[in-house]
Amino acid sequence: MIPQAHITAWGAIVQAGLDSNTAVGQGRSHDAKHRDLPPQRPLVDSSAFSVFWAGETCPLRRTILFHLAERPAGQPNQYITADQLLRDVWDGGVKSPDTIRNAVRPLRQRLSSAGMKDLAAAIHGTGGRYGLILDARRPPRKLNVEVMDRES
Repeated sequence: MIPQAHITAWGAIVQAGLDSNTAVGQGRSHDAKHRDLPPQRPLVDSSAFSVFWAGETCPLRRTILFHLAERPAGQPNQYITADQLLRDVWDGGVKSPDTIRNAVRPLRQRLSSAGMKDLAAAIHGTGGRYGLILDARRPPRKLNVEVMDRES
């Protein structure tokens, strides 16, 4: 019998493939002009508290590092303000942007040690904003999360 956690993870992988910016996910052909699309975003599985990327798994357990990985992974190539991250990841209880920097460093180390060096390197912070920038050729967009939250 297949454990429920594996079924959930597989379902999430399939959904991530459908949601991703790949040629298949957008119903496009596989011709040369579509081969430079951004890579698929990582799968962040909240039932296993793990990150899946390029055939590797990084278990983070139910920690701040997991929530810090989860937030930008849902919207790659977009920056999120430090204030928004503090509210979303730390529930607004922490007020210092230094807290984010001090958490990003061990997150990058954990991802790198799990064989995800390229994903770790894609975590960018600049000017009080953070993002998972998967496609360096495409300029990242600033995400106004507060407006999006009110509209949904």
